[in-house]
Amino acid sequence: MKKTLFAIAALLSVVTGCKKSNIGMEEEGFGTVSFNITSDTEGYVTKATLPDPDINGFDITVTKNGGGYAESWKYSEFPSVLDLSSGTYTIAVSSPDKKPVAWDQPVYGCSQEFSVVVGKVSNVDLKCTITNMMVTINPTDNFLNELSSWEVTVKSSDGTLVFDRTVYDEGKAAFFNVATLNVVVKGERYDGSDVIEQTLIIDDVAARDHHIINLDAKTTGSLGGLELTVDNTVNDKNQDVNVPGFEEIPIEDEPDPDEPGGGEDTPDPSTAPTMTWAANPDFSVTPITEPMSDVTINISAPETITGFTVKVESPTTEFIGTVAAMVSPENNHSEDGYVILDLINDETAVTILGEMLPTGDAINGKTSVEFSLSALVPLINGFTPDSGSIHTFTLNVTDAKGQSLSQPVSFRTE
Repeated sequence: MKKTLFAIAALLSVVTGCKKSNIGMEEEGFGTVSFNITSDTEGYVTKATLPDPDINGFDITVTKNGGGYAESWKYSEFPSVLDLSSGTYTIAVSSPDKKPVAWDQPVYGCSQEFSVVVGKVSNVDLKCTITNMMVTINPTDNFLNELSSWEVTVKSSDGTLVFDRTVYDEGKAAFFNVATLNVVVKGERYDGSDVIEQTLIIDDVAARDHHIINLDAKTTGSLGGLELTVDNTVNDKNQDVNVPGFEEIPIEDEPDPDEPGGGEDTPDPSTAPTMTWAANPDFSVTPITEPMSDVTINISAPETITGFTVKVESPTTEFIGTVAAMVSPENNHSEDGYVILDLINDETAVTILGEMLPTGDAINGKTSVEFSLSALVPLINGFTPDSGSIHTFTLNVTDAKGQSLSQPVSFRTE
């Protein structure tokens, strides 16, 4: 795959004869903005192949904040010189195809404010990234060999796309606006004896995510130095769907309950950790409101809790930066968009978050904990997150027997 870099180098010069106001008043005038458009190619590898974007078809709009100027162009028609009056402007770039659900259609977008100030030069860097999500399938040989026909239906609130053998052989990728995905896998054995159906809900979603559905089956003011970058890297997220019921297992004679060893053994009850949310049993994506009094996760660990972490993921960099200041450096991954809250072993997190979340001895060694996010989640709205953005807190618990459980809890800004 290629990542294409488009640099727009711009130089502002003051036009002679510009009108100036009295001393102490804001200067007014025109700036001549010239553009030198070049391109460069940088190669890299990812698990899926995205179509190369046609930058010439991208839409570019320059508007003056508060009104008075607004012009739009295709990238191929973008003028080499612009005369702009002093003031604050916004330049926005987007790809032309923006269907909410489509095959092989990554949607790119970016925008940036800049100022035209008489006698000064400003630099603007633009980086267009993918604003929707990609979905591909990755069937194993067992899956392909065991099923004579199959379909993988991926549905969001915006529409539905269906993968089958033809679509898979063509190497197509599905693209969706950011939303919870409902995946249904249906198939039939070659001999027609078994018809299966499996479902998967994907609610940990964000822009630039690449959801890889793994399928398996058992055998049988100046505008200066403006740089526009088109980046089609994605965040790979593997989603596993294991289809059971294809193994032909011989049925043994039922044991005689009167014979030694006969009858059925009663299995030992499970002691693995569990998590339940009474107000949201399916752990579906929840809107962020104020207040939030019902975000209490009941954690049960009969073998006692020995480890408990929360992975905080958010596209709102200011919020992630604030959370990062509450943990030790080894748990700060804010550059990658997430932070780990180790609520037992990280003394910094235990001290700072102790009044907001259960920490330390309130978790360690316990067999049950009421873990509430009601105080933490509403803080996100204080950092002006993008509308519709998803913020995920993944709870990870480990018990004294080494048994572990991970549960994502996702919230959406309105």
